[in-house]
Amino acid sequence: MDILLIENDDLVAKTIIHCWPVPGDNIRLLSNYSQCLRTIHSGEIDVFDGVIVDIHLPDGNGLEILRTVRRHSGIPLILISGTGTAESRASALDAGADDYVMKPFSVRELQARLTRVVAKSVSMRFEIPRYALAIGSVNCDLTSRALTCGGKTVPLTDLEARLVSELNRNHGRVCSKSQLSKHACFREYDPRDKTLDVYISRLRRKIGELDSQSVEYLQTVRGVGYRLITPMGISGTSKSPKST
Repeated sequence: MDILLIENDDLVAKTIIHCWPVPGDNIRLLSNYSQCLRTIHSGEIDVFDGVIVDIHLPDGNGLEILRTVRRHSGIPLILISGTGTAESRASALDAGADDYVMKPFSVRELQARLTRVVAKSVSMRFEIPRYALAIGSVNCDLTSRALTCGGKTVPLTDLEARLVSELNRNHGRVCSKSQLSKHACFREYDPRDKTLDVYISRLRRKIGELDSQSVEYLQTVRGVGYRLITPMGISGTSKSPKST
């Protein structure tokens, strides 16, 4: 897993990192609220598999981080704290935390709890969507891996379907290339590797074969990644959207 740890206590952070029982997991440490906000608003939050947040930070509150994350992402998130009551823990869970761990804790237990909530999130992510998915005027059936419009059908590869699914899961929000590479291509993003761009280009071409206007709903956000929107997501205009 790739884990984001937000913890300002140097001893606690070093203990978690050095005692983490899974050598293959990568833990990135942020020590304050402002660093965390930059990561959340850049869209890089979804590169991680899970987040561990200390409630008490020098320049902010872990609950505020939780609320900000939940406005942008459904990523699994565990709060840790040295203080708190049953009521405050319940309030944190109500606000969207997946779990709440009190200090002092066993790092092995923390790892097990995070693994559990991440596994649950992954299983939900790859469930076949039961709702109708449209890219402009083009209908997309992720079960049969096909695009249809005006009686015509164009097949999708598994990777193209996963890209559409991940973009739609983050509907209206920018998906970074790192995020798409990890969750759709199942590998870490390498800026030198243009495979992701090639597949997005192929996906656009297939959409364009069915309806040239609908291509505009799969947008490129230069220097960041891609975004999928629908006509319903455009307010106050009937014009086709343009890439950023």
